Amino acid sequence: MRTILIGMGIAIVLTLLVGIGFILAVEHPAMRGPVRCWLQENLYAQDWEDAPDGTPVIAAKRTTEPVRDMCDAADDPAIWVDESIPGGALVLGTNKQSSLNVYDISGTLLSRADAIGAPNNVDIRFHDGRILAMASDKDDAEIEAFELDRKTGALTRLTGAPFPVEAEDEVYGVCLYASDESLFAFTTDKSGLINQYWIDPDPGVATKVRTLRVGTQPEGCVVDDDAGALFVGEEDVGIWRFAADPDAGRDGTLIADTSINGALVADVEGLAIYSGAAIGDGYLIASSQGDNTYAVFDRAPPHTFRGRFQVSYNGVVIGDTDGLDVTSRVIGSDYPAGLLVVQDGFIRDADGQRRNQRFAYVLWGDVEAALGL
Repeated sequence: MRTILIGMGIAIVLTLLVGIGFILAVEHPAMRGPVRCWLQENLYAQDWEDAPDGTPVIAAKRTTEPVRDMCDAADDPAIWVDESIPGGALVLGTNKQSSLNVYDISGTLLSRADAIGAPNNVDIRFHDGRILAMASDKDDAEIEAFELDRKTGALTRLTGAPFPVEAEDEVYGVCLYASDESLFAFTTDKSGLINQYWIDPDPGVATKVRTLRVGTQPEGCVVDDDAGALFVGEEDVGIWRFAADPDAGRDGTLIADTSINGALVADVEGLAIYSGAAIGDGYLIASSQGDNTYAVFDRAPPHTFRGRFQVSYNGVVIGDTDGLDVTSRVIGSDYPAGLLVVQDGFIRDADGQRRNQRFAYVLWGDVEAALGL
């Protein structure tokens, strides 16, 4: 009996050690990509049939070049439009395994910032005469910060960057807020923590000015600069609205949820603002990852749900989308009503062939037509 008990004890200890080792492997920066890649390849089923009946499917105009890393790599885009240059637009996209990429309006890779940890989300603002792009680094609990060259697409790291930020679990999302002459960054943490930082690009400092919180894991966020409103996606719950000003209160309002009668199906992922012709006009767009759709709400309170749609490319539905971005600015003759960019999260085609992730470009005018906006 004693021999049996000793054997059982050894087996239990070995099982625990294997389990702990597996968890450490999944979370270790050097192993996260390969391990999670294996999990996706072998345990995760992609479903192209989740959307409710009658959901319109909009064909993307083109996609970017695929990211260089396999499996769960591409994540979040940000759009920069330069109206002084005909058709002048750049799309930034995170490869959360290794780099921040810059694409032109045809989807061609122009430049890449490497050796920056695990850039998950990215946002962009024009501030103090410069185009500033900032990305959340999951591995190192930092905000990576760059100046973007509008002509070449080159990224130059700001002096003082990356900026260390507070983390309780893992820094996940980031979004920027330009208010008067000040620039702020919000970071979301898997714990539910949301921190607001005042950014001084010269000499390069991020100073925490406020803390907010949701109950469970958030990721995507976006700020409506004109309205002074911060929107945060709590993945399993819905979309929260907070005042963006650092001197405002800390209470948020749940404006859309993932309940059985809600407009969203968990996970709630990327968020973006489409600005209309007048202040307050326009829409809030969200990635409803659980049904492979994109939900559209009025930009202004009470944020009425206006409909949902899917995106396809070459006849195949795009889904499992993490991040997205949208602009209402005219981009040459190709995008007269603006551009929507969504991450294509599927790692296999409908026929099962493996492929790397990418970003898809969608005419906003097609969205308007499909939903009758």
